[in-house]
Amino acid sequence: RISQDGDQLAQTLSKQCYLFFSSASRLTYMGFKAANDALSRPKTSPQRGLLASKAAAFLRAASRHWYDPALVAGRTNGSDTWLDLANRSFDAGSPLARAAEVLMELGQVEGLVDVCLICGANFGGVKVPRDDRKELEEEAANAVMDWEKGLYHRPASGPTGDNVDHRSSGTQSIVSGMDVTPADALKTCHGILFYYISKLLNDGGDANQRLAESLVAACASSSDDKFLHSMYEHLLSTNQVKTALRIDSTSLETWLINEKKDSNLLSDYYSIHGRHFSAGEILLNKAVDPDPNEKVPLAQRIECLTRAANSYSLAMQSTLPNSNMMSMIGGYDHVLQDRQVSVETLKANIKAIEEKLDIAKIQQRVLTTVDQSQNVDLKPEKLDALRFKLVSVSELYNDYACELNLFDVCLLILNTCNHNEREGIETLWKSVICEEILPCQTTSAIAISFLTQLKQGSPFEEETVMQSGDYGNDLQSFDNGEWVPRLRNRVTALGKELYGKGADYTVPLDLIVQALEGLRQAYSEMHKENKLSQSWPIETMLNVGVPFDALYQSYDSIYLEVDGDIDATIRLHWLASIHELLKMWVNEAFSNHVSSASSEGSSASSQLAQAVKNGGLVERIKAYNATLGGLVEGNNADIDEVKIGFREVEEAIRKGF
Repeated sequence: RISQDGDQLAQTLSKQCYLFFSSASRLTYMGFKAANDALSRPKTSPQRGLLASKAAAFLRAASRHWYDPALVAGRTNGSDTWLDLANRSFDAGSPLARAAEVLMELGQVEGLVDVCLICGANFGGVKVPRDDRKELEEEAANAVMDWEKGLYHRPASGPTGDNVDHRSSGTQSIVSGMDVTPADALKTCHGILFYYISKLLNDGGDANQRLAESLVAACASSSDDKFLHSMYEHLLSTNQVKTALRIDSTSLETWLINEKKDSNLLSDYYSIHGRHFSAGEILLNKAVDPDPNEKVPLAQRIECLTRAANSYSLAMQSTLPNSNMMSMIGGYDHVLQDRQVSVETLKANIKAIEEKLDIAKIQQRVLTTVDQSQNVDLKPEKLDALRFKLVSVSELYNDYACELNLFDVCLLILNTCNHNEREGIETLWKSVICEEILPCQTTSAIAISFLTQLKQGSPFEEETVMQSGDYGNDLQSFDNGEWVPRLRNRVTALGKELYGKGADYTVPLDLIVQALEGLRQAYSEMHKENKLSQSWPIETMLNVGVPFDALYQSYDSIYLEVDGDIDATIRLHWLASIHELLKMWVNEAFSNHVSSASSEGSSASSQLAQAVKNGGLVERIKAYNATLGGLVEGNNADIDEVKIGFREVEEAIRKGF
């Protein structure tokens, strides 16, 4: 330990020989002495804390006299990074680096920040005002006139000059630093702070995290904008984005807005600080009205819209500070408040964003289709708009979906916009169905007749439906049924996207059922051995999500409409289909019930109960059987099979109710 005599000698020299040993030299000596004394004490000792504070106070005062750039920075090569400069100063034995090291070891982060910034002010940084509560005042030397104070121990050309009395630093210059500029020294002062911030954050652990946050908070309280901006940039460049954005500072907000100009960072900053409305505004603007010079990809716009809606939802949940908000760094004397906006305004904003988002997702679907297709010919300006803009819904429908024959997309747009255009919707569904089958060849006259009728009025009106012959061609065959699973999957997937979304008119049940059942009948005529068991149209519509009662009403209305205009074979086909649907309905309704279906149960059960009570379902079943009994044409075995099936359904309903 440094002796008491050493203390007395230092004080005597600073007073009696101030030209040789300045008071700054004494402050440096006393600071390190107090620090070493503190380090020798147990960490839990009260004396350690008092001595550490005393050391920081001495070193704060001493750092005001460290004017020599070479002494502070060591030798540089002109292209050093922040951390390179910090490491060079440690290697050179810089008094600033040594002071920083000992203060860090003592946990004196505020003292560390003050010492570095006070020293930095000697080389062009913003002056740090003296705080008598934390900084010891120099003792005047004997017989020194007021005008002599500091005269012999500061640079003759001011804080940034090169003509320096090296004795003012408290020790001889260790490095010959003619190539070291005040700018290098200033950067070293800041670099030492950045070094410790990075080290603590990278080392991990709760204790280091707390110490790092205290260090960042102390730095954030500086009034030196250039230093603050350098710190923000350093944190971002070292992947400490969350730490940077948790700084509670209007300086950081201003820097993000005016200097960084990164909407993602700014919105994250607002979100972290609970300013969700402001975050939503930034994200919405990025999605719909970005910088004209910036090309924002469609996927990024969709992400911004999604996040904007989430931000507005969070803003709507509570007008009070979020108790679960991530802890902030610095700015403990104020809380950045968000704009006050009514719940009605927030709801309106969310609704508007959701509408834009629905259309943007459809646009993304069009873009994906265009990218995956080799036969799409779009003008460059149209393709560019599709990739980097939010296209209006009318433009998306007319200039892209319709022009490219994207029938599914057209239906999605009509569904999203709640646009009920019956004729157009029916034409689109015809096109969807025809696209999976045509062009084709078949041996069935019934198939040719039905397909010819189905394609009327659709873009496939000129597509070929060829009678199969001995000559070869590469048209797909209707007869092998390979189109059935493709068509089922297409109708199911599209139907699920449309049905139950508030615009069920975009799924015209009668048209789809009639088309699918017509295809089923045409195919069954060539496969008579199992024609009554192929209920795939019913299964397809149930998979879409159409409830039993709605589907039954569609089948029944179609049957009533065509009953007088069809022959016995087609009539039998429709009755067989209705029987299959009723059998599925009854089985589903009673599958989870042991006693009565009138008890509270599944949706199918409640629908069936309603149909029996108010819809006269049992009477309709009797009418179906009466019609079957009057059929004089057709396969008697098939007729009997359907009649038996209807009686079984009726009996099951009577037992259940």
